[in-house]
Amino acid sequence: MEFDPDQLEARLMTHGVYVTELDVDEGRIDIEYESIAAGKTNAVPHREVGRVINVVRDLAETPRDVHGSVTDLDDEAVGRWRAEAEWLRALEDEELSEVDFSQRVIETIDES
Repeated sequence: MEFDPDQLEARLMTHGVYVTELDVDEGRIDIEYESIAAGKTNAVPHREVGRVINVVRDLAETPRDVHGSVTDLDDEAVGRWRAEAEWLRALEDEELSEVDFSQRVIETIDES
């Protein structure tokens, strides 16, 4: 089964994450989303980033680079983050722990 953007949007909505733009190709997924939690703290919520990545992992057949752009509900930029396909493959192959993977992603967060 190929990646289903509608499923991604539906699953993320249940977590207060509202996809506003999505660009998917064979090697990369760019996702821009509004975050209720980010609007309250004016920061990129780490747990929410993890939820987005986990939903992408569930839906994508093969690991891809994932780039996230986070806005608040007023469409004001809060920050950006990324997860490299190489890290996702290492995680799947148990060559990288969940903690180490999470740390790598957190280190990419660039708050506006």
